[in-house]
Amino acid sequence: MVMMPDVVYRAYESVKTENSKVIYLSPQGKTLNQAKVKTLSKEKHIILLCGHYEGIDQRVIDEIVDEEISIGDYVLTGGEIPAMVVIDTVSRYVEGVLSKESIEEESFSNGNLLEYPQYTRPEEFHGMKVPEVLLSRTP
Repeated sequence: MVMMPDVVYRAYESVKTENSKVIYLSPQGKTLNQAKVKTLSKEKHIILLCGHYEGIDQRVIDEIVDEEISIGDYVLTGGEIPAMVVIDTVSRYVEGVLSKESIEEESFSNGNLLEYPQYTRPEEFHGMKVPEVLLSRTP
């Protein structure tokens, strides 16, 4: 099943503004990464267009889509989950959602790839102890 162009276009017209950027979540798009997330966070108005099963009639894509984005090389039944990924990653950069320090210290920010292991209480769990260096009380 392919979504009909007139239906999609009417929905688009009902929400577009002069600042709208239309992103189609598609396996053909460029893969989402942190640099793209930062760029998208600076947009004034984003419209996420999600296909389902076979997608959307190409004519409406050609007419309204500014960019296609993929969240990876695998197949989903629709674009709703990729849209949620875009919303979650971009919203983290909206002022007031997280502190600036939190964003700068996260994985994939400022060249950081992955974070270090995290620990909490209890000191011992199933025979595994928190690393000794984390238990020291000296400054």
